Amino acid sequence: LIEDGKAEKSLAVMNSSGKVIRTLEFKSPVKQVMSCRHHEGEAETDKIYIMLWNGNLYSVTGSMLLDVDNVSDDALDLKQAIKMDDVNQYGDDSDDDDDFGEWRGFCVFAKKIV
Repeated sequence: LIEDGKAEKSLAVMNSSGKVIRTLEFKSPVKQVMSCRHHEGEAETDKIYIMLWNGNLYSVTGSMLLDVDNVSDDALDLKQAIKMDDVNQYGDDSDDDDDFGEWRGFCVFAKKIV
């Protein structure tokens, strides 16, 4: 489906009752979502990270994402945390730069994305 361009490119955000409260649209299918809202101490943050199939990684504030009454989609602080181009300039020696989906996943640890 991904190679055919038919994969879903949206992400449904649900509340604690399982009701869809917001839908985010992207240019590429979503591959992984990670919440850092539960981290404590130095790593504490209210961020949710979204990795797309094309390797780009976005971050958004969790409390804003859930506050549909006061925060519109346009007002979200959704921003690109890492672009695929940023990774390639730091030593990715792959000759196949257009082979999207080569990233298996990511982890946020000690305020670093690895």
